[in-house]
Amino acid sequence: MSDTTSHDVVVIGAGAAGLSAVREALNAGLSAAWLEAQMFGGLVLNVNELDGAIAGSGAELSSTWMTDAMEAGGENLEAVASAIERDGDALVVVSDAGRHRARAVIVASGAALKKLGVPGEAELEYKGVSHCADCDGPMFEGQDVVVVGGGDSALQSAMVLSKFCGNVHLVHRGDTFRAQPHWVEAVKGAGNVKVHWHSEVSEVVGTDGVEGARVNGEVIPCSGFFAFVGLKPSSEFLPAEIERDAFGAVKASDAMETSMPGVFAAGIVRSGCGGTLEDAVADGQAAARAVAAKLGALQGA
Repeated sequence: MSDTTSHDVVVIGAGAAGLSAVREALNAGLSAAWLEAQMFGGLVLNVNELDGAIAGSGAELSSTWMTDAMEAGGENLEAVASAIERDGDALVVVSDAGRHRARAVIVASGAALKKLGVPGEAELEYKGVSHCADCDGPMFEGQDVVVVGGGDSALQSAMVLSKFCGNVHLVHRGDTFRAQPHWVEAVKGAGNVKVHWHSEVSEVVGTDGVEGARVNGEVIPCSGFFAFVGLKPSSEFLPAEIERDAFGAVKASDAMETSMPGVFAAGIVRSGCGGTLEDAVADGQAAARAVAAKLGALQGA
């Protein structure tokens, strides 16, 4: 397989951190391209109403980021990264579309929703098991659904689903929510959101579609199942020499550089990054500035 592209910097990931890094690199006069395993925009793409300092529709914001990056001269490689290799002084990002040479790489691959790992969850994916309340809520009009989790994503999704569904069963293993107070109050005030404290799901029940969820040994009948129990950093494809913490997030220096020289990390895949959208944007910008500074120093050496 021959090299297909060559850029100053290749960014792995087209979410908030990745596209922010691309735009910042282009502003610094570097040639930049990006790869994305899923849809551009990352986890915010499917959020209809963003909750935080950056407001608006996640889909619209993601589209704006992508348009801005392309209009500024960035290249969408339309590929999925599978490895990073060193080739002399250069780095090569290996993908399903070829090999992409770069003077520096920014890993902004984000994170994926964790799975519960219970029987029926994988088998009924897209058959009632969903990960996007905004996208799929209308499919469950008048029906009962189960939401698992106690953080912002779970409670916000429960409230979205409450507008469409008959009953929303919110299953949480603890006795208090971790979500922001306004989401807690919203759930308390929703007449069709039923909270199940100290509860865990052991099975998603169904054959051709979701029929129920086994909670503390008892089956709660439902047609839809949504689990929001945390995120898993998307770092599996990275070489072993890139150090990671106990959760799989990439370790990086204050200059955003990983233990593999020339490879930087930004966004939720980076150990220590905050969990907000504005944190991801700031991380991407900082990583690109660090790349520009390093490449500029090497150019002048």
